[in-house]
Amino acid sequence: MIKFGVAGIPLTSKGRTYVDSIEDTANLGLNSLEVQLLRVNVSEDPAMDYAGMYPKDVEDSIIVDVLRPDESGNYNSVGTDTVIEEDDIIQELFWNMARNYDDLNIGKQVAEELDIDISMHSPYYMDLLNGGEIADKSFNHLKWSLIIGRAMGAKRIITHTGFYCKTKNCSSKKAYEIYSELARLFPHQKGYPYIGVEASGKKDIFGTQKDLFTLADKISDVEPILNFPHIHALNNGSLIETKDFDHVISAFSKYAKGDLYTEFAGVEYDNGNETKITAIKHGDLKFETLAEVLINLDHDVTIISMSPLLEHDAQYMELMYWRALLKKYQKKLAKKA
Repeated sequence: MIKFGVAGIPLTSKGRTYVDSIEDTANLGLNSLEVQLLRVNVSEDPAMDYAGMYPKDVEDSIIVDVLRPDESGNYNSVGTDTVIEEDDIIQELFWNMARNYDDLNIGKQVAEELDIDISMHSPYYMDLLNGGEIADKSFNHLKWSLIIGRAMGAKRIITHTGFYCKTKNCSSKKAYEIYSELARLFPHQKGYPYIGVEASGKKDIFGTQKDLFTLADKISDVEPILNFPHIHALNNGSLIETKDFDHVISAFSKYAKGDLYTEFAGVEYDNGNETKITAIKHGDLKFETLAEVLINLDHDVTIISMSPLLEHDAQYMELMYWRALLKKYQKKLAKKA
């Protein structure tokens, strides 16, 4: 099955919550929603008012971590599956799409009823590899994405890794350390989403096919994410003919966690670097060519529109796919006749 969806709240959506986004995605006739973790605030507060409660029962915020003092008075994380104690400190996340875990759970149920596949994209600016405050902040956002993703029923969290550090070798080792630690803390076996590491569209950002496949070979919870415009830009216009799409789909399919998860849009690029994401009718990356490949695949694929025209282009891609499929069967019927 080929499923089409959008990256973020549909442009025509009047509501701005998680549930609104799911319902509007279904009303558009689409099957997949990539929720974006944007515009969130996190604060650390004394837990006194919530003592005796589980984080999931707090109504005013989404508690993403509980910090508990040890015998020396040092605070350490004890996770969110524990009863809050008076001396704890809680990390509260405030998000415009959901107020609490109940909102996330309701959204999960609505998505299941409407047959909408849910994924989540962590903040777009990430720099995990170069240390310091930005790396810590990026790690925390990815951690919070995994926690929220489990509550909302997301199959995978999509993330960028950020800029290479000193060398590509050093970057690969650092990326392995970070993602293996996240997989240890938030394993898929315990219901957390897979960690989807996205292909890069720029030379100085971690995310070549080799980068992603090396990670996935070593960490079972990591899933390389096939972003067609990024791959096309990074390789200076490599996806032109059907054989080009066939090759890259075959390579990524080996690591897919069920459905092959992909993202599509038009793209402008210069010397191996993406300069602008565009509507899919612009540029030399053609969905019509990809559709010719999709109609002959024998496994599930999800295609997320990241175009500025979002749901318009998601619906357009679905239309192009069905036209290609119809044309294929018309040819078969003509041959029989």
